[in-house]
Amino acid sequence: MPIEFKPEDWLPQEPSQGPPFPELLNIYWPWYKPKKEMFQVSDLLISPAEVNPGQPVTISCLVTNIGSKVGDYTIKLRGAFMAEQSVTLEPGASEVVSFDVTPTAAKTYSVSVDGLTGTFRATTVPVADIRVENLEISPSEVMVGEAVTISVRATNYGTAAGTKKIVCTVS
Repeated sequence: MPIEFKPEDWLPQEPSQGPPFPELLNIYWPWYKPKKEMFQVSDLLISPAEVNPGQPVTISCLVTNIGSKVGDYTIKLRGAFMAEQSVTLEPGASEVVSFDVTPTAAKTYSVSVDGLTGTFRATTVPVADIRVENLEISPSEVMVGEAVTISVRATNYGTAAGTKKIVCTVS
């Protein structure tokens, strides 16, 4: 008597869930949604990349709930600095999570946020630390063709003169 194999015998999950290893590859059939909350951490940003000891550095990332349920997630900063923050996100929602750290010595600092890694440098050489703050858009809603005023404040918190290119993209 011949042995019969069905496709289900060769797949690591139900065929309705999509291609093999969907959680690892983040690939699903269009009609299938993950049954629980699942989170993706991306877009690690360390700013500024160079500071003097005692000046703050912001480490941020984007957290997205790619699951189908509301969920809580704890983002962990590791490496030279240790911290945690929790977020609650609806399905499909994203939130930028930031950690502010202050180096105390002149050296290169390595950090990781949920597997994303980066570095910044604290140096005794004077550096510019130009930050763009206080974004204002007026009016906040307009019709096509109407004028909009967009303004920001650029401040140098560093110990040396410097320049920064500020780009405004409207989409």
